[in-house]
Amino acid sequence: MRREEAKFTTKFVSEPGTKPKNNDYFGYVQLDNYAVWAIADGYDEEDGAAIASKLAVESAIEYFMLRPRFNPEVIKEMMEYANLKVKEKQEETERYSLMHTSLLIVISNYNSILYGNVGNTRLYHLRGGYVMYQSSDDSIAQLLVEEGALNTRDMKYHRQRNDLLQAIGDFGKIKPNVIKHPVQLQEKDVLCLTTMGFWENIDEREMEVELSRYDDKSKWLRSLERKIIATLRDEVENYTFAAVSIEGVAAPEPVEKDKKKFWIKVALISLVILLLILMLTFWNIKKRNDIIKKATTYEQMADEDLIKKDFNNSMEELKLSIGEYEKLKPKSRGIIGFFVNAKNRRADADKRIDGVRKKIEQTEKLKQAFQDISEGNEFFNGGRYDEASRKYQQAKYNLEQNTYKKDELNTEEILVTLNTRIDSSSKLKEAQSMELAGDSAYTAGNYNLAKESYKTASDIYLVNGRPDYVSSMERKISEINDKEKTAYSGAMLTENRGDILAPTDSNMSREAYYQARQMYQVLGDSAKTQEIDNKIQELNSRQIANLQTASNMVKEGLDQITANNPSEAIALLTKAKAIYQGLQDTNNASNVDNYIKQAQEFIKFESDTKTQLANQEEQSKLEIQAKENEIIAEKERLEKIAKDIENATNLEIQGDQMFSLKRYTESIQKYSEAKKIFENLKAAGNFNDQTNKIDYLGKKIVKSEGYLYEEQGDTESKNKKWKEAEKKYQMSKDNMELSDVSTEDKKRVEKKLKNATKKANKKWWEFWK
Repeated sequence: MRREEAKFTTKFVSEPGTKPKNNDYFGYVQLDNYAVWAIADGYDEEDGAAIASKLAVESAIEYFMLRPRFNPEVIKEMMEYANLKVKEKQEETERYSLMHTSLLIVISNYNSILYGNVGNTRLYHLRGGYVMYQSSDDSIAQLLVEEGALNTRDMKYHRQRNDLLQAIGDFGKIKPNVIKHPVQLQEKDVLCLTTMGFWENIDEREMEVELSRYDDKSKWLRSLERKIIATLRDEVENYTFAAVSIEGVAAPEPVEKDKKKFWIKVALISLVILLLILMLTFWNIKKRNDIIKKATTYEQMADEDLIKKDFNNSMEELKLSIGEYEKLKPKSRGIIGFFVNAKNRRADADKRIDGVRKKIEQTEKLKQAFQDISEGNEFFNGGRYDEASRKYQQAKYNLEQNTYKKDELNTEEILVTLNTRIDSSSKLKEAQSMELAGDSAYTAGNYNLAKESYKTASDIYLVNGRPDYVSSMERKISEINDKEKTAYSGAMLTENRGDILAPTDSNMSREAYYQARQMYQVLGDSAKTQEIDNKIQELNSRQIANLQTASNMVKEGLDQITANNPSEAIALLTKAKAIYQGLQDTNNASNVDNYIKQAQEFIKFESDTKTQLANQEEQSKLEIQAKENEIIAEKERLEKIAKDIENATNLEIQGDQMFSLKRYTESIQKYSEAKKIFENLKAAGNFNDQTNKIDYLGKKIVKSEGYLYEEQGDTESKNKKWKEAEKKYQMSKDNMELSDVSTEDKKRVEKKLKNATKKANKKWWEFWK
């Protein structure tokens, strides 16, 4: 035990002085390891001063004994406990409600001391016979000393030495004057605990002198008491003087800190740190939430602008959103980054940014899609249906790939509309082509085809929402109707000219009929066309009959020559010649003229020399027989020529009929057979020169082949054989260039050729073409 190692001796004196009652109180306890000394000075002017001083000392010692410790905190706790007990007593008894007391507490671990005081009690520490230091008090005089306005030695004489700033029993909270660091004790040190009645009457110098005179502390105390009594003051306050002699000290011991206070401080510091961390965390969370809120607001604004189809603003706001999300990325790395979870926070920010960038990409596609739709509408309204269809196809592709705000933008409805527009563009393009075909047919005078084209175009325009074009078609059809009336008049006049020429000039009549027939075909009047065909057939039949009649007359004339009737022969041959001349068959007319000349010569010879005839009768018979044979052969030849011409004419007519029925293969066959017959006649030198007729039939063959190649090209196109279709259309174009085909038909074939060429040369990735 530390008490046994040390030797502390306590002696004290406590007297009322000149006062009737002693309101001072002193007490101490020396425990095994710790000791405590307490001295109190009750205020004499107040009731219960003695009670206050005693209660303060006893309460302080009681608190210390319950849990003895050596640290500044325990002195504060003892002071506060004593103050609490005095205030409780004040509240219990009204007469003691104003009682107060000063209090000095000294504690020791038998090696060092700690002390604290409230009021004007004092502690003196003497070492080597001298006062090493003294405690300060809570008087106004002490304040003057601390401010340098008063000397320490003059405090005991100052009138405000007893005016205190605080005391035990004050209503408010007290602030004890407690030293923070222990004072190391040495052997022969003396501790003096005093009240005001002592220190105001004893000078520190006197204490030192008297201590030097007496080794016995009891004698020292009595000598000091005598000096107090001998003071010149009229009144002597209660005085108490306790001397603690240090004759031996224990080994040093560290100041025991109040673990409870320590842990309270640790807890408070931890709480402050925790609060700071929480505040920082909440601040970061709030900052993060504010950033996310701001970024989300930008995204919402972008969505609103997107729905309004303000794509540029939408993308700008999404970029601002990315800028906000970039702020979420912490800059901390390494160990700090590990503790603040920087990696995951950066990953989260990157994920959010990637999401916004995808929105920007989708918005770009939507912007392009709606721009394509707008441009497509302009092309559509301007009648540029190919370009409109391409724009619609591109917009459709982008919208089908898009999933962003699909419902808000009514993407499905827009796709339905686009499909309708694409289909309409194709059909309107067809209508446009039909209109152009009608224009070409109209220019070429093919009014029936023009009307059919305009009517088809009008129906397509009406079905596909272009009623404004329908009125244009109706106007064009009305113009055609007016033109048809004029064309019909011209066709009828040409037909009448053919009728007039029919009895006298078969060839001119036939030519007029062909012109009228073509005009009726152009006008689409199949009845009149058939009627003209009948007239041509009748004319051909009449021509064939005339040829047959002429041939019969030639045969009969030759028979008359053979029968020695030259006059009748000449009459018959002259009629046959007239028929051939009417048919413009100069070759046969010339032959018949030769026969007439022979008959005339025969008559001349007969009249001149019957004798010669007689003499030459035998020879003449042989000649006549030869001539008869010649006439028979000529007759057979003429019959064959007539039959060949009839067959060739019939074949040509059949070819024309097949052509009108668009049976081009059969028409080519008929024309070729007719052409071959006329070529054989030409090669034999019969029936005049047939070059014009052969060339005319050649042109018909080329023309029919042109339309046949077009049909074959259409078939290859339907089968998606674009290379073969391209070849057929090229052959059709070449043939039509060589024949009298309408400009409309040529343009139609050129258009088909262009389309087939494009399809044939299309690359695999050009799926939209």
